[in-house]
Amino acid sequence: MCEFCAKTEVTVEKLTEEEDTSCEWISEELGPGACDEPAVYAVSEWYVEEHLCDVHSLVTEKEMAEGLGDLLDSVGFRSQFELRPIEQAETCEYFAPDSADWEPCGKKATHAKYILDSSAVCAEHAADMQRETDES
Repeated sequence: MCEFCAKTEVTVEKLTEEEDTSCEWISEELGPGACDEPAVYAVSEWYVEEHLCDVHSLVTEKEMAEGLGDLLDSVGFRSQFELRPIEQAETCEYFAPDSADWEPCGKKATHAKYILDSSAVCAEHAADMQRETDES
């Protein structure tokens, strides 16, 4: 496990009354939009999505710079990320989107791709998220 895998940075902020938004909770059974309560908290979480070798960290930066980030944003996925150098031995987990075999690269990883996931949630689901964070 790389030095960043064990670190999850979570920020919870109370929304103002002017910020009228629905809970963005995604249920495993029901999918997105499963909660129709108003959101009262903004939750931001940084976590490691994958480990990348030098070549694939450059490919990832290029893809995001060329508009993949905007495309992901437009369909509801967050695209803010950081590539952080790692020291522990990990294997590159990059999947080439145009590959037919869907096998990961497998070379020695040199970077962790840290992703920011942000969502607005109701009080009940904010509490659920907190319990999940405490358990991990």
